[in-house]
Amino acid sequence: MKIIKILIVLILFLIPIILFPINNYVELNDLVIIQGIGLDCNSNYGLYLQEVIPMKSDGSIRYHYRYYKAESNQLDKAFLKIKKNSQNKFYVKKAKYVVTNCKSSKKVRDYFHLEDITIYHEDKVLDKLKEIVS
Repeated sequence: MKIIKILIVLILFLIPIILFPINNYVELNDLVIIQGIGLDCNSNYGLYLQEVIPMKSDGSIRYHYRYYKAESNQLDKAFLKIKKNSQNKFYVKKAKYVVTNCKSSKKVRDYFHLEDITIYHEDKVLDKLKEIVS
């Protein structure tokens, strides 16, 4: 009888764990926080991602930026190339702006699921990404 009670308790604890798995937890230090996205449509898709890196100094916070670049004939392949070269997880959902020289920015907005975002149409994509933060 005691064994049956133990089995019932174990099953009751295991059912929620199986039905409701725990989401993957990611440390903030393991995130690449993307502030700006650039898409160059001249020959292949040139994808630029602008990472914002907050640095603490003398009671204030300064921001440094790192840029990632990849080219491919498809947007998703370019993004996968960038992700493959980094061990960290990319956080793109809260990007603030997109710089592109494509006729339409719909492809970028749909791929990254961006809603409220500023869009710049410029010929020199990377130069404009760097200009925005300075």
